[in-house]
Amino acid sequence: MVNMITKQIYYEDTYKKELDCEVISAEVGIDLTEVVLDQTIFYPEGGGQPSDQGKLEEAKVVSVRLIDGEIVHQVKGDLAEGQKVRALIDWERRYKFMKIHSAGHLLHDHLVGKYESLIPLKGNHGKKSFIEYEGSIEGSKEDIEKEVNDLLNRDLIIVTKVASFDELKKLCKFVPENLPKNKPLRMIQIGDFAPMPDGGVHVRSTKEIGKILIYSIDSDHGKVNVRYGVS
Repeated sequence: MVNMITKQIYYEDTYKKELDCEVISAEVGIDLTEVVLDQTIFYPEGGGQPSDQGKLEEAKVVSVRLIDGEIVHQVKGDLAEGQKVRALIDWERRYKFMKIHSAGHLLHDHLVGKYESLIPLKGNHGKKSFIEYEGSIEGSKEDIEKEVNDLLNRDLIIVTKVASFDELKKLCKFVPENLPKNKPLRMIQIGDFAPMPDGGVHVRSTKEIGKILIYSIDSDHGKVNVRYGVS
């Protein structure tokens, strides 16, 4: 197991917008420089949630990726190893995707509670957010939208924390077998719903989400796709 150099401040404080960092390495490419920091508030793309964007001093952070076990900031601009930099995330973008991601988990909790035969297949919590299942959903999108927003308005607490693969297997209903078993993982729990594996960043409570919108529920060949958003 490779030990990550970068300290993941975005997990310690998901609402932190600025941070002083040091450049550990800066590899200049054709279009972008790949930068590793000693610590970061930039969330790397993963789990269906887009990466953060923002700035390191005047260099523009275009995307952030997890590459070979390390967080790599892909930037436009000049940075050098050993340089002290001020990180500033695009908070409006970050907060939007935090709300979308949390909304997707609340929607999932509601759906698998109401339709117990549903088996989650995949999801995306970016600009075109959706959740896909094996199975079927009989209710209308209007009814499901009302039901999930009734839950949202109860202002349920959202908790994320570190867990091992064995802990996830004990606590969660659905655990992908391809999750790494030799490193700490993370999980999310909303209110009294069952926890589930998740490495994203989230809001603190469901009321922060605003309102969940159900755009469509489409079924095809034993699968159902639920497209959603927030407002």
